[in-house]
Amino acid sequence: ADIIQPSFSNYASPIVIVNKKDGSKRLCCDYRLLNKKIIRDNFPMAQIDDVLDRLQQAKIFTTLDLEDGFFHVPVAEDSIKYTAFVTPDGHYEFKYVPFGICNSPAVFCRFINYVFRDLIKDGTISIYMDDIIIPSKDDDEGIMKLKRVLEIGSRYGVRIKWKKCQFLERKVNFLGYIIEAGTIKPSKEKIQAIQNYPIPSN
Repeated sequence: ADIIQPSFSNYASPIVIVNKKDGSKRLCCDYRLLNKKIIRDNFPMAQIDDVLDRLQQAKIFTTLDLEDGFFHVPVAEDSIKYTAFVTPDGHYEFKYVPFGICNSPAVFCRFINYVFRDLIKDGTISIYMDDIIIPSKDDDEGIMKLKRVLEIGSRYGVRIKWKKCQFLERKVNFLGYIIEAGTIKPSKEKIQAIQNYPIPSN
């Protein structure tokens, strides 16, 4: 709520509607022309292999999925005008970082890494974009770590998509991999996607 506001900007990108995995719709703006003018934010993005490597010794896992990841981060006041878009109902602009802008992933990663900086540093959690995993040796440690994550997240207004979370499980599906008792292997969906990938024609 309160993500957009009426705009009087000279900018006006078109919108497109895309389907999400869960069947819901996502409003996206076609910012291709704007992106050509933006100086790239080079904040380092986490590598999936590095995230998975940190899970080898754990036996219990909790995964958290953040709700509307980019919308956690407000757009700088002097940049709001650039996010403007048009719909059949009017001209609007984003107050929070939208999908489609080339720097949105880096801006979000900087925010979430700042929020959980101490927990990342001490190995309490590993993060890839808006997916968080909490590895633990047992249930007691898992509960203690989860409490720390939720306490810190609440201070910064971090919102969690509870229905997609997995709590204190010995086997979890995370980033397309099945993680269990020191083993990491691709999920059935990931294997199927590879098998269905079209054969190169040249």
